[in-house]
Amino acid sequence: MQSPVLDDGSTPRAHLQPPEIEKPKSGFRWTVCALIFFATTVNYLDRQLFSILVPFFENDLKLGPTDLAMINVSFIIPYGASMIFVGRYIDRVGIKRGLGTTFILWNIASIGHALVRSLTGFMGLRFLLGVSEAGMFPSAVKTMTDWFPAKERSFATGLFNAGSNLGAMLAPLLGVAIAVTYGWRTCFAITGGIGIVWIIFWNRLYRPPSEHPKVTPSELAYIRQDHQGPSEAISYSQLFGIPGVYGLGIAKALTDAPWWLYLTWMPKFLVDQFHVTPAFMALAIPVIYIVADFGSVGGGWLSSRLIDRGLSVGKARKRAMLVCALAVVPVMSIGYLVDMGPIAGIPTVFWAVAIVSLAAGAHQGWSCNLFTLVSDTVPKSTVAMAVGAINGFAMVGVSALQFYVGRTVQLTSSYTMPFIVAGSLYLIALVVIQLFIPHVEQAPTVRRAKMPIVIAGALAILAGLAMLQFQVNKPPYESIASYLEVRATQIKATEPASEGPAAKVGWMDARWYIWHTEDGKTKVELVKFDSNQRPFVEAKGDGASHYEGPTLPQVLSDFNLTR
Repeated sequence: MQSPVLDDGSTPRAHLQPPEIEKPKSGFRWTVCALIFFATTVNYLDRQLFSILVPFFENDLKLGPTDLAMINVSFIIPYGASMIFVGRYIDRVGIKRGLGTTFILWNIASIGHALVRSLTGFMGLRFLLGVSEAGMFPSAVKTMTDWFPAKERSFATGLFNAGSNLGAMLAPLLGVAIAVTYGWRTCFAITGGIGIVWIIFWNRLYRPPSEHPKVTPSELAYIRQDHQGPSEAISYSQLFGIPGVYGLGIAKALTDAPWWLYLTWMPKFLVDQFHVTPAFMALAIPVIYIVADFGSVGGGWLSSRLIDRGLSVGKARKRAMLVCALAVVPVMSIGYLVDMGPIAGIPTVFWAVAIVSLAAGAHQGWSCNLFTLVSDTVPKSTVAMAVGAINGFAMVGVSALQFYVGRTVQLTSSYTMPFIVAGSLYLIALVVIQLFIPHVEQAPTVRRAKMPIVIAGALAILAGLAMLQFQVNKPPYESIASYLEVRATQIKATEPASEGPAAKVGWMDARWYIWHTEDGKTKVELVKFDSNQRPFVEAKGDGASHYEGPTLPQVLSDFNLTR
């Protein structure tokens, strides 16, 4: 007999947990959740370490903001593009073998970072890391689906997802300490080897619930109380015939982009904009991820609590996500704090860390509920493949924002607009989810998408990202001669620029130029040169991070000018 549904199509609480099945006082399922928690910790430790160590190696390898954006995307695109295939591999071979294989591969790639000598080398290793790390979240969400009933699943997802924040928190604590003492190469080698310990416990402890000797009959009955029995694996055409896959994919693309902004740019943002020390950064970044841990667990707890109080699964998930989306909005103010004085007697750098911490916590609460919506709406046998497909969508949004941030910082030395964009995306994503999934229920798989159209769309998106990458990395001026010619037209100069004194911005050579415009004003610009001698105007002038050279007043004095 078909179970009753509530107004949003979700199964009511009474059906989710029949009265005759009591909750076990303890259970091995929480040990499995702990294993996935620690795997996620290692995953994010390896992933986050790169951005933490940027200030240590960017001068050694002569990397600029657009180079760093390219390295980030060299991880992101293969991570997203391969995830659907890795997810299907995990569905076929099982969680134990699937996660174990990919785990070993990404730790080898992480250790390999210690040997990098160039931009190309970093891009190659980040590519390999992206492909191998693609197995983590499809495996994790599939594990939660196998080991937890629906009412506990979002809380368990929040717990394992908190491992990502612990990994991101440990990265600056371990990374900065090791890099300062032994160098950044040694840091990659040591942290990359940490994961080898986990694989030993994984191989000894993990089995499916029905085969595990430590799972009691009562716990197994509790785990399976709302499982619909075994289901056949579905094809790619059936998966992409489910409308909810597109809704969740678009929503994840919109909201993973801000998360990766925090992951990959926050250390550099603090150093460049607030001129913090490595010691301050090593403390500030963990604070962000400690709060994110609370958000991850709290978001899952809130959803499960609402279900316990009688709310339908769909309404519980969406209301928890609305709370999280509203909590992200204040991050739009971050860019405006850079040049402000203390607020209520507190330096603005502390306000910035606090607001990003709130946004990170809200994101993780949002994320655990979004992941749980996947297991709520697709067949159990296809959860890993569905998570892979949805994460593939996500990496498109992440890549686009990475390109945008790299270009914006290169040209303006400001992060204001990226943070404004980041704060607005969650509410848009929630509207998308409601449009595509008005009722949360297991979706039928009778519809089939036309795979040539799906493939053509995917190729078009990749082509668009390639074009975006080309435009992002296209320098505003090809040479100093181009700068002098084009810039004269842009600012309406009345005469050729005067060449000022030399300077340096980090590893980049730089030089001051003085222009006289037709409105009678004098414009003084600091121009820095990348490794190919292409010029970029440094918008912050002598206030740029790692600037060495004459101050602006000294430059003006040399030309008998005043501010």
